[in-house]
Amino acid sequence: MRSLLTMLLVAGSHVPALAAGPLVLPIEIDRTTAVILVKGEVHGRAALLILDTGASATLFRHDLVDLGADGLGPSAFSSEGPGLRANGRWTTATFRLGERTWFHRKVVGMRLDEVSRAVRRDIDGILGQDLLREFRSVTIDFDAKEVRLTP
Repeated sequence: MRSLLTMLLVAGSHVPALAAGPLVLPIEIDRTTAVILVKGEVHGRAALLILDTGASATLFRHDLVDLGADGLGPSAFSSEGPGLRANGRWTTATFRLGERTWFHRKVVGMRLDEVSRAVRRDIDGILGQDLLREFRSVTIDFDAKEVRLTP
C-alpha cells in the first residue's frame, strides 16, 4: 500500500506541468487606433484591457485597484515618440483573464483618462511585458481574433 501511494505521488507530480495548457483569449482590434483589446476582470469587475507588448509593466486604472487619484497626475502620451508618461503607484491586484486568476499581483495603479480618450473607449488597464514574460510564447492570431499565451 505504501509503495502504491508513493508511486501515485511521484506520477502525480508530473501531471500539473503536462496539464498546464495555453491560455487562449479572444481579442478585439480597435478600428480607429489598431490597439489589441482583451476583456478581463479586476477585483471581480469587468475590465477592458489593452494588450501592449511594448509596455514594461501591467497597470490598472487607479480606482479599480483602490487608489485615490491624489498625487497621480494626469496621464499623457509622450511627445518624444510612442509611450505613455504618467505618475503611478505600485500596488497589488487580483485579476482574471480567461480561466486564469492572478492573486495579489504587483501592478501599477494610475489614471488612464488620456488613454481612454485616445481609444475613444473606457480603458481599464494595460497588460504589459511583466505579465507576458510569464509565458514561453505569446501568439497573436489576427484571423482567429485570439491571443494564445503558452506556458
